[in-house]
Amino acid sequence: MEDTIGFFEQQHGVRLPASYRSFLKDVADGGAGPDYGLLGLTEEVDGEEAPHDLRAEVRRADFLATPFPHTDERRGPGKGGDADYSVEGSLVIGECGCGTVHRLVVTGRNAGHVWLDDPDWGGLTPGPDFRDWYWAWLTTS
Repeated sequence: MEDTIGFFEQQHGVRLPASYRSFLKDVADGGAGPDYGLLGLTEEVDGEEAPHDLRAEVRRADFLATPFPHTDERRGPGKGGDADYSVEGSLVIGECGCGTVHRLVVTGRNAGHVWLDDPDWGGLTPGPDFRDWYWAWLTTS
């Protein structure tokens, strides 16, 4: 797995956050997790599945290397805001359903944190560090 992680980091010009990196090496590359589970680091998502286009966004040059621009919530359409916000610097790691996904911030001030991205209604909501986020799921499942 270390080779896969290294190749991914080199390909995207980033260093994955420590808590996520150690999870990949020591626990699993995808599988059981919140909502519909965790996507594997390099998992290809079928074109019929909702996060297909969101996983494809990381193929854009410098998408992950560009620092994630947010430090606090971005309200979505259902909260009087809009869905026109940047998510560069983040990687979709799981799907919640109805277009909502979990994003791991890879670069920027909130690197390592998992944000909830609900562009159709709630917007972009900050969350805890990956390890705390995953632990919270484990202890409530």
